[in-house]
Amino acid sequence: MSEWTDHAERSNTFTLKLICYIALNVSRGIARLLLWPITLYFFVSSAASRFASHQYLQRVPGYNGSAWEVIFHIHHFSAVILDRVYFLTDQFDRFKIDVYDEEQLDKVISQEKGAILLGSHVGSFEVLRCLALRRHKIPLKIMMYKNHNAMITRILDELNPEIAKSVINLANPTALFEMKETLEKGNLIGMLGDRVLKDEKKISCFFLGEEVNFPAGPFKLAEMLSVPVIGFFGIYTGGNRYEIHHKLLYDGQKIPRDQREKTINELMQKYVKSIEDNVKQHPYNWFNFYDYWEDKL
Repeated sequence: MSEWTDHAERSNTFTLKLICYIALNVSRGIARLLLWPITLYFFVSSAASRFASHQYLQRVPGYNGSAWEVIFHIHHFSAVILDRVYFLTDQFDRFKIDVYDEEQLDKVISQEKGAILLGSHVGSFEVLRCLALRRHKIPLKIMMYKNHNAMITRILDELNPEIAKSVINLANPTALFEMKETLEKGNLIGMLGDRVLKDEKKISCFFLGEEVNFPAGPFKLAEMLSVPVIGFFGIYTGGNRYEIHHKLLYDGQKIPRDQREKTINELMQKYVKSIEDNVKQHPYNWFNFYDYWEDKL
């Protein structure tokens, strides 16, 4: 898997702020119309994005990575970015959000020992906050590298500074301490687990027909802290519709030392299988626009 942190964001402050202004002051419909020229711009101007989309789609059963499929894929991503504007400004009533398997999360929350909600770059991670605020009223902290895509992160943070304060920046040396403190209070930690950094421990998993490296960190941390892991997917299904899916991946029980590595590898493969199941059903929700399989452009 190529180093995703090497891929700089492709946009500009004026365009992003213009889209935010139109979304909040004109209408979502007009803002969505603007997504088509933006999509075509990136399709024409970004060979790397075209390649990454084609590379992925040709691995999905029933797809071949045609130009139209790639365009629709980029448009799906643009639509989810636009909707982040509404989620960050608490306009959840604009959307029809169906929640599935929430009883798994309810059971974990009732134990009052905290939990990790493990997402991926599939669909909308931001819709997770809708679930936390609307149903459980439980504090949720998100772990992420704020320096990557810093421009778009900064602009979106300006929409809701309070939400920005809930982010634990993984680049900070105190990040793991903050995570441990949050979990010890019985609260939720949200993180993504489908991108690996160059120097971190990796686990090779079978994904869409090939072996791909994934980070070992999420399950190693969960096992060390004895907290459950719930797989989370906020799938965009078109228009104003989203689906939230949950899957219990790890119950938080201590693993015998001599079985730890094997079990963590199996847990990661279980997580990867859940990603694969979701992208096979909703192929345009995959948002890793870089050389994920190291096919080389």
